[in-house]
Amino acid sequence: MGPLYYSLHHHLLLLLPFLLSTLPVTQSEIKNTKIVADARNLILFEQFGYVHGGHAVVSIEDVSWKPPPHRQKSDVNPTFMGFFLIRRTLFPGIMNESLYTDRFCPLMSHFVVPILTFEDLDAGWSCTRSVEVPNQDEYSLLFCNCQPDVEVTMDVRTEMYNVEGAGGDKDYLPAGTTQLPKIYFTFFLVYSVFFMVWVFICVKKRATVDKIHLVMGALLLFKGLKLVCAAEDTWYVKRTGTPHGWDVAFYVFGFFKGILLFTVIVLIGTGWSFLKPYLQVCYLDACNCSSNLLRGNIFALFTLFKTFF
Repeated sequence: MGPLYYSLHHHLLLLLPFLLSTLPVTQSEIKNTKIVADARNLILFEQFGYVHGGHAVVSIEDVSWKPPPHRQKSDVNPTFMGFFLIRRTLFPGIMNESLYTDRFCPLMSHFVVPILTFEDLDAGWSCTRSVEVPNQDEYSLLFCNCQPDVEVTMDVRTEMYNVEGAGGDKDYLPAGTTQLPKIYFTFFLVYSVFFMVWVFICVKKRATVDKIHLVMGALLLFKGLKLVCAAEDTWYVKRTGTPHGWDVAFYVFGFFKGILLFTVIVLIGTGWSFLKPYLQVCYLDACNCSSNLLRGNIFALFTLFKTFF
């Protein structure tokens, strides 16, 4: 490589395991990301658990790059900017390779699965590439820019999925989470039974029913609605790659469930139950715990609405 080409410092690679630990791994979706004037050497897009025969599809459009003032655009080699997959178990190998290889660039490493580079761009400054994952493992999708201070702008669409059945149906849930829709729906049925039993008891004993018993019934109801939304969310992600709005309903019902849980705990702690004599010492701790859960629900809901609206 010439002096204009940039190799990543090994200390950047040392940060990769930490970056990976911050990503959610419960489910994967078809994602659209816009990168604007970004000069980072590594951009982590997604993690996905693959089984044998899984695929990764990357589409980029409206690609452009801007070199620093002291360089010409023609000096930038598009071969050293691109996307690749790497197995989590191979990070020690690539970090070791970066220590002992002069002008190291991850795109050239034999530990990665290259997908595309900017050299593959067509006349419309776009490109789509699909690769079949060779081994069953958890993979990370990254963009690598092995040239210093070159700002990249592009629209990126990523699609990561496994293939199931003889018909080759796409499964957008990572390996190990494919049964989540069934699990969530099963628990929804369980909570539905609990709710119907509770309603039956309240109707039968309506002479002694207090308001707290109605709140408890509402808590069971919202918990069940949260679970059915989770089932629909993961089912749509599994089949289509997008949740179709069910994730919003999941957080909304989860928010109300958190409020009702907090209300029930406070009411029990303040005397709305025959358990009152046994909760004098610890009910404040329970209230503090429920308050933290409520704040978490509020924060999650605020973040969700800020993202979507």
